[in-house]
Formats: sequence, structure tokens, C-alpha cells
Amino acid sequence: MNTTAKRQHPTAKARIHPGHTHTRVENHNENGFILPLVLIVTLILGAGLMASTTRAWLGLTGAVRQSQARSAREVAEAGLSQLIEALNRNHAHLLVVDIENWSNPPLFSAICANASTGVPATTGTIGSNGKYTLENYNFNGSPFYGGKADLRMRGEILKSGNSTAAAAIVEQTVEIKAKSCNTSFDEPTTTSGFPGLLAQNVDMGGNDLRGRLSGNLLCLQCVDNIPNNCSVSSSTPLDSYSESDKICVVGGNQNQTEVDGEIYLSPIDLPTVPVPPNSMNDLYNNPPDITSNTTIVAASNNSSELLNGACRVGPDGITHCVINNIDLKGQDTLTVDTSGGPVRIYVDGDSVDFTGQSGMQHIPASAPSSNFGFFGRPIDPTNQKTDQEVILRGRASTNNMWAFFPDAILGIKGGAGDDVNCDSTGECTGGDIYGAVWGKNWGLSNGTGAQIVVPADMGQQLYNNFGTAYGIGMKDYVAIGVSKWSSFIIDNQ
Repeated sequence: MNTTAKRQHPTAKARIHPGHTHTRVENHNENGFILPLVLIVTLILGAGLMASTTRAWLGLTGAVRQSQARSAREVAEAGLSQLIEALNRNHAHLLVVDIENWSNPPLFSAICANASTGVPATTGTIGSNGKYTLENYNFNGSPFYGGKADLRMRGEILKSGNSTAAAAIVEQTVEIKAKSCNTSFDEPTTTSGFPGLLAQNVDMGGNDLRGRLSGNLLCLQCVDNIPNNCSVSSSTPLDSYSESDKICVVGGNQNQTEVDGEIYLSPIDLPTVPVPPNSMNDLYNNPPDITSNTTIVAASNNSSELLNGACRVGPDGITHCVINNIDLKGQDTLTVDTSGGPVRIYVDGDSVDFTGQSGMQHIPASAPSSNFGFFGRPIDPTNQKTDQEVILRGRASTNNMWAFFPDAILGIKGGAGDDVNCDSTGECTGGDIYGAVWGKNWGLSNGTGAQIVVPADMGQQLYNNFGTAYGIGMKDYVAIGVSKWSSFIIDNQ
């Protein structure tokens, strides 16, 4: 029997026999997709975690820096408060002085009794790591009326090695109010503090000093030379002096001497006496004497009205004159006409004297007293020269001037020549001298009824026309109120 083998058709489907499982084998590698996916997810999660950590760190760092910056600003504010308190309490005279002049102010202390000298601390510490430093103090105003002061304070927070962790600047503008000694700032001003009469030693006798605001007397050394009949001594605290005590110390007559303003008994640093410009030093070569009727006219084109060369007009329009001595007799008068500008006369000789009915006259009568400056030799601490002797003249025509003779003994001859008239505010006109007199010693008019009347704005006149050093305002001041405030952070990073 022939058995024929059966062929399976190529297209025949494979049979699946019951009970048997057929498995198809795939050649794809699934691990090749999973590993990169894991890596990517890991990187994303890591980056997110890092970003979150960074944000948290930056947030923490920023918060710390902000906190330190606020602390630095608070340190600056605290420093400002401490400085202003120190100025108000002990150094009020510096409130009207720019910081660069604090070490050498026009007044080395306030004139009020028991005021402190020196300067306040301009740097200090707050807490364990705070430091403040005053960067600027600038005053804008007048020592007679006050003004405003701009302060700039730097505050710092220090690290352990004293390096700066944070810094801030606080700028502040405060009001500076002038006030009388022993009064609060809101009380009425009783004096400008300007000394209408100033000398190292004073013997007033029956002389008067008139003018409520500026009719003040300043004696620099009177407490060292107290008359024996006074009830106080050099060891008596100044703030315990009564007005009668002060009158006695300056040699006044309790029943006759009138001082409308304050009597100050304190040493101060005086400014130097004005001198001609250096270009006019040749005027001292051969200065003339004035011994007869003489008229000086400011900025005149007439040589005779400029003392034939003894006077010269400067580029500032001021007429400067250098003379030797003045010795007038009879009816002779020295007339100074300041219609064309200020006139300043410098006396280089030993004496100024008026006898008979002679005298001085400043015209026009309405001219400010400071338009006529009458000056002597500079102070001579070693007495190499004889002190000048200056006897001014009281007569019907008021001598309207500022006289400053730091090396002279002064007085007024023939006092009470012009009646004093005072208004309801206590300000006066007339008198023998209308203006101010400063010198080494005052006493040649002891026993006369000589009267010095001081304009209320005399100190301001000197301040404006001669410079800040001459606008002496012996009064108290207080810093109050804040009219402007700002702050900013200094980036130390």
C-alpha cells in the first residue's frame, strides 16, 4: 500500500490544538523606554526641589536683609534723637552753626548761665551692633531769629568683625527757634541777646543802656573783678545772681543805671576788629590827624571829602579811611555822610577826644547804624602798645554808629545830650550813641548820664554787613519739630 505524504498548503493556518497554549515571542526591549523616563522625572523633581529650596533661602536672606536695613534706619533715627537732645540740653549755641565750624564757633558757649563748651558726640552706638554717625549739619537762618537745620545721619548694623551688614541714611529738617535764657521756646522773646555794650571790664556808673531787645550788656571779665560792695563773689554761681547783683558787678548805680536788656557775665571768643582790604595797607603809611571841622562823604569824587587820600573806595563800594588821632575842640564836628555807601574809619593812633561842644555826626539820620563803622587797633594781649583812649561825645546830634575798639578804654563825654524816646514795645531812639559800642574797658563816662541806645536789629545789621562772626547773638536756642524727613537704604552687597 502506497502511503502518500500530505503536504500542508503554505497558506494553511496553524491549528491550535485544544489543551495547548501558543505564545508569540516579541523582539522589542521595554527597558529602553523606562530608564530615560525615570531619569527625566528625577531631574524634574530635583530641579523643583532645588528651586523651592533656593526660593526659601532667598526669601529668608531677603527677610534678614530687610530686617537689618530697618534696624539700620532705626539706629540712624535713634542717633538723631540723641544728638538733638544733647544740642538742646548742653550745646544750644551750635544749633545755629554749620558742623564744619562746631570746633571753632563764633561763641564757644551759649551765653546763658552754666552752658557747656565743646561739641556733642557725633557718633555712638545703639545696642550691641548698632552704630550711628552724623554726616552733616547745616543751618540756614539767623542767630537772632532762628531758622532751619538739615541733618544727615548714617545708621549701621555691624557684623561680628565690625564690618557693615546693613546701612541706612536718615535726612531730617528741624526748626531752630531762638529764645531767651531760662524760658521755653513758646514764651515771648525778651532779648535778641546782642550786646549793645561789650567790654572786658565795665564801670557803668550812672550810664544807661536802652532798648528792650538789644540793649544788652556783656562783660567778659567782670566776675573776676567784682567791686567790694557787692553781695556776690567770683565763686557765686551765675544763675543765682539777682538783677541788683548784676548791676553791682558792672559798677552801676542802683538808683540811676538802667539796662533795658540782659546783663551777661561770661567770656566769649570775640571776632577780630575789621581792617581795610590788604590792597589798602598803604593807608597806614602816614595817616592824618583830624583836628578841625571835617566831612567825609562816601564814594565822593571830591578829594577833600575823602581826607585827601586818607580814604579810598573799595570795589565793594565801601569807603575805607585810616587816620591817626582825633582831637576836636569848640564847635568843630566830624561829619560822616553815608548816603553813597558805608564808611569805615580806622583809628591807628592813641586817642579820640572831643572837648567843648565838638562832636561827631552821622548823616542821613535815617541811615542804619552799621553804615558807619568806627574801629580801633586790634587787641594787644601782651600790652606792647599803650591802650587807646576813646572819649565819644554826647550832644544834640546822635552819634549813629558801631564803635569797636578792642584795645581801648572808652566813655562818653557830656552825656544825655539827646533825649531817649521809647515806644510801647520798649524799643527806643535818641541817646548819645545810637548803635553799639564794643571795647576793652568801659568806664571813662562814669558819673555822667551817658546813654547808649541799641536798635533792635543791630545784631542782624552786623551779621548782614560784616559777616556771621560779628552777628553775636548771646541767647538760647532749641530744635523743635520736623518739617522734612526722608530715608534710604545703602546697598552693601
